[in-house]
Amino acid sequence: MPSLQDVYDDEDAGLDRDARLRVVQSALLPTPDALGSVGPVGWSVAHAWRAAADVSGDLAEFAVAPDARSATVTLGDVMGKGVPAGLLAAHLLGALDALAREAPGVAVEGAETAVRPRLERASAFATLFHARLRFADGSLEYVDAGHGFAAVGHADGSARRIPSVDLPIGLQPRGFARLPRRLDLDPGDVLLIASDGILELPDATFDTLTGLAAGLAAAGSLAAGLAAFMDSVPDTIDDDLTLVAVRRERTVRVDTAPPTDGKHDR
Repeated sequence: MPSLQDVYDDEDAGLDRDARLRVVQSALLPTPDALGSVGPVGWSVAHAWRAAADVSGDLAEFAVAPDARSATVTLGDVMGKGVPAGLLAAHLLGALDALAREAPGVAVEGAETAVRPRLERASAFATLFHARLRFADGSLEYVDAGHGFAAVGHADGSARRIPSVDLPIGLQPRGFARLPRRLDLDPGDVLLIASDGILELPDATFDTLTGLAAGLAAAGSLAAGLAAFMDSVPDTIDDDLTLVAVRRERTVRVDTAPPTDGKHDR
């Protein structure tokens, strides 16, 4: 009878190092069933990523609340690359998961309290965008902890970047809470969040971020639009790249109620 050591040994289970790393990496990204069409009023979600090393130091999540009325949207970037950054990213994401029912401000503060000692011992920090989206009206309450790589795109081709005014996770002075901020996503709008690897792409600027946000707002398919962008990204990159896009789909209401006088207007 095999021992527990045999059962859980990667080699005995037929998993090589690269396969195991891919499994671990997937735990830092949104689950496939969280993507696609979500919400009661027509929303879609897509994400893409590419690591600079075996494991990315980026973390991302999109999780619909049990009552299906809201969702949390998260993207973070731990200083550095590879396995060391990935370990810290997993710790930060776990802390946020434990506080998933809390408002963004409370969740970020609690997660920072939990991970700060480990970040300090590792001489590291993390940037983070963490938000709660309400499906019914498109309101988004968020905290941007030193991240600054989020943008809202509109179907008319315009877009604006969401700047950060707070310090990264691990660098905020103790006792100084971050103030949650708010914006509204109208029908046709896209919220795009990226890691800072987007600026490491050839000839990239912040216009790359806002241009992609506008393009995704006008794209026929959010997932296809994001995939097309990733096709232009080199296979080998200097920094981890992660993207999460959320679009409020445009809907047309059709009033089928008969006229009150029983006649159609001419």
